[in-house]
Amino acid sequence: MANLQPKGLTVSVIFDAMSLNYGEGVGNISELKKISRSGELLSYESRQAIRYDIYRMLKELFFIDNKKEEPLTADQDVVQFKPEATIKDYIEADLFGYMKTEQGKGSLTRSAVVRITPAISLEPMFLDVEFGTNLNFAQRAGTDPNPFQFEHHLSLYSYTITIELDRVGEDLNDSISLEPSEKARRVNMVLDVLKVLNRNIKGRMENLNPFFSIGGVYNVKNPFFLGRLKIKYNRETRKYLLDTPIISSVLEMSFNGKKVKDNSYIGIVGGYWENEKEIKNLLPEEKIYNVNDFFEALKEQVNEYYGV
Repeated sequence: MANLQPKGLTVSVIFDAMSLNYGEGVGNISELKKISRSGELLSYESRQAIRYDIYRMLKELFFIDNKKEEPLTADQDVVQFKPEATIKDYIEADLFGYMKTEQGKGSLTRSAVVRITPAISLEPMFLDVEFGTNLNFAQRAGTDPNPFQFEHHLSLYSYTITIELDRVGEDLNDSISLEPSEKARRVNMVLDVLKVLNRNIKGRMENLNPFFSIGGVYNVKNPFFLGRLKIKYNRETRKYLLDTPIISSVLEMSFNGKKVKDNSYIGIVGGYWENEKEIKNLLPEEKIYNVNDFFEALKEQVNEYYGV
């Protein structure tokens, strides 16, 4: 097994999207998943939904686990990985963890190395509802239309992903240790997907590409910027502002003699934020990138960690 220093890669992003995740509806009403905070309702996209879209795009863009036998089974009355499925053969099992049952060994589990938080709206809901019918279909079929109602919420959202770099490609259950180049390839594929992440829902394709991203590779596995990304809206200029004092405080934190800002990078979409200059002053100029180059910088850090 590889003896790499434990390190974590963490990325927090802000993106703009609408109505990302519906829960169990009532009758013909589709309700958004929502939680309450400080007297306000916030919509969110679940961790499972984000995981699904990352895996979907890994398959679409990089053909991971393509043309292989389905690794899942329900033989034990619960959906789990087949005993013969390993992280060497299935990237999904490596990145997102598994549970499987082997004769003589009982249940074997390996927790996910890619940790995902829900994407929570940064603006409150106002319970906007769309009323519609399948009028065109009904007219063509010569019958009455079926009405429906969708809850909607257009907002900025934020989520965080943390990857345990030293655990990628390592599995004590099956005594597997992959080559450093393969470990780096798998992590970098995830970073490439985050850059262009999208979601198909209710006939729409929502763009989950970041307007702001911050993160890096650190000597401690910790989602430093989770819950620290706050925004304000200027109605006069119709632009958003990012709360920079909170981020600045996090960047000044120290661990093992190194400040968070020493290993941090920022990616920003130019022209979107009203306080763009403030955001760019959070870190030295050489650590401020456009969103594409932000992820490229992280990939370089990943390659350096694995020595490839």
